Amino acid sequence: MYTSYGSRRVFQRRSLFVRTALYLTAILGFGFLTGPAAAQTVESDPPARLALFLDCGFCPETFIRQEMPYVDHVVDREVADVHVLVTFTETGSGGGAHTFDLIGLGGFEGMEYSTVYTTNVDATEAEERDGFLRTLEAALVPYLLQTGTGDRLRIEVAALEEEASDDVQIQEDPWDYWTVEMYADGGADFESQQRSFDTRYGVYVGRVTEAWKIQLRPFFNYNYDRFERGDRIITSTSRRDGFTSYAVKSISPHWSVGGFADVFTSTFANVDWRYRVMPAVEWSLYPYREANRRQLTVAYRVGASHITYRDTTIYNEIEQVLPQHILNAGYEVVQPWGEVEIGINGSQYLYDLSLLSLEIDAEIEVRITRGLSVEVGGSLEFIHDQINLPKGDADLEEVLLRRRELETNYEASLNFGFRYRFGSIYNNVVNTRFGGIGNRDRF
Repeated sequence: MYTSYGSRRVFQRRSLFVRTALYLTAILGFGFLTGPAAAQTVESDPPARLALFLDCGFCPETFIRQEMPYVDHVVDREVADVHVLVTFTETGSGGGAHTFDLIGLGGFEGMEYSTVYTTNVDATEAEERDGFLRTLEAALVPYLLQTGTGDRLRIEVAALEEEASDDVQIQEDPWDYWTVEMYADGGADFESQQRSFDTRYGVYVGRVTEAWKIQLRPFFNYNYDRFERGDRIITSTSRRDGFTSYAVKSISPHWSVGGFADVFTSTFANVDWRYRVMPAVEWSLYPYREANRRQLTVAYRVGASHITYRDTTIYNEIEQVLPQHILNAGYEVVQPWGEVEIGINGSQYLYDLSLLSLEIDAEIEVRITRGLSVEVGGSLEFIHDQINLPKGDADLEEVLLRRRELETNYEASLNFGFRYRFGSIYNNVVNTRFGGIGNRDRF
């Protein structure tokens, strides 16, 4: 759910305008598709019904199946007529941009079309869901016309309200693209011999335009644990608070420059206060406008931080000024065959080049064959820069309660899995009975 920053009335007017444009775009898009690309009509006999494979992990699939009974919703790309790949990017105002890439398969091969559905920051879940469905239905028109459903297809364009037709010019934004998002959550757990409480809260203040990307964020985290063992009571508290900020300027479709500044304190990390400032530059191999489907970026930051520690460190320091540089490289691609995400993050203190860390993480999902997909992910970090560790050995309570960071020279994780489905390829039936009952067993 998104928070509001604009006028509800303006949104309704624009929504009607966009709704009309959407259906007209679908018709014009069909004209485009049936030009050079799709003039190659379906070579074999057209299917009676369109087989649709919706590739989207966050879409309202149950609702879509209920509202679109005139297509076959299949669970395997290999038997689909149209593969609809949906990706999501958050807009600067806090709304969302859903990019629909339609890829024709089989007899529809070569028919490809893309469109974007944008949700306003104050849209309700029902409005987002209806808009998503409306966009999908409009985008499928060129394909439906070449099936047995084509002769039953009707296009309806909603008329603009009278007041909207008199005022379709772009409205001024009184917030000048600035948005504010506040958050807070917490939890508590009580038992006869133990209890715990944790909370986190903060604010995001940002402004995103084509030229600038700015964010200011104060955040606060607090954890409390209490245990009773006979006559002994053990308590533990930890805090992690700070303020982060950045300002990034777009200078070309492939280059950006900016600056980062932050303030940080953490009981776990033995940091009383850290103040850091770092100018930065980023290069993108692909134009930034293609980031929803693919991106390869390299970002470099260099600067310095001033740190005061809660306890004397293993290097006998209680206060330090640390020059530092950071390199981040990332590659992401979303394609019909799967997804790949790879990141490399390196950090090094410039006063002693042996103090460094390097992290590599990757996640890969590949569709192998009909019904079978494989997922592999993991990360590996080499750690040689724990200059913040306090002197002395950690006792058992500090280790078990996670009150103190421990020395290590690496950290690794691995996850993998596969999914294989066979049987019926159709998934048109919706049955939500007992859908809200979970597992309440204690063991």
